[in-house]
Amino acid sequence: MDLVRAIERPLKDREMILECRHMDFYSVLTAATKRDEERQRLGSQQRKDGLVAKNRIDRGFGDDLGLLDGAPRPKMHLKGSKIGDGVPIILVPSASQTLITIYNVKEFLEDGVFIPTDVKMKQMKGPKPECVTVMKKFSSRDRVTTAYEVRDKPSALKAEEWGRVVAVFVLGKEWQFKDWPFKDHVEIFNKILGFYMRFEDDSVESAKIVKQWNVKIISISKNKRHQDRAAALDVWDRLEEFVRSRSRS
Repeated sequence: MDLVRAIERPLKDREMILECRHMDFYSVLTAATKRDEERQRLGSQQRKDGLVAKNRIDRGFGDDLGLLDGAPRPKMHLKGSKIGDGVPIILVPSASQTLITIYNVKEFLEDGVFIPTDVKMKQMKGPKPECVTVMKKFSSRDRVTTAYEVRDKPSALKAEEWGRVVAVFVLGKEWQFKDWPFKDHVEIFNKILGFYMRFEDDSVESAKIVKQWNVKIISISKNKRHQDRAAALDVWDRLEEFVRSRSRS
């Protein structure tokens, strides 16, 4: 064998095999890519499950809950008066004429970029999402990232899920709060952080009703998208401080 190895000449190595004319390795690449994507998906799900476990924040909710229109409704017993046992919820209007909707909220809160709803609707493939998960991603100072669920159908919330609602983007219309389990706007915005998004050059009349509520007005430019980041950070800072204050109460 030593004599054979001494006179043998290698015709191909592993690199030359990959250069074969009639050999297609695309299927191998596809399979490897799918496996990698699956690993990333499982890892993301595990991280999300970990975030869910961390987001168990105590919060006070009264037992006397009624409707804004004064109609009686059975009392909701929110287990232990907690936001807990799940990811905190942010509510957005389902009306498309508002600036922030379930279509564009992810880009605004995660990337700090406002994209009009009609643009996102045209880009989206498939049905409208019922729930979107958002996390604060664009700030390097954050060591712990908290996940939030964004929904636009308050009527679909179960009694115990109302205890997880921490913020709402308001439309500026009274009917947005119809059938909400609260007595009035004072109770709503004492227990839920309110935001109102507007263009900075909109008329004062557009926010006339909102100014009567305990709501933070967030103004953005119609054209200067580089300013969106500061507005999104303002939302995050106020939201995180609100959640921290509720956890201490």
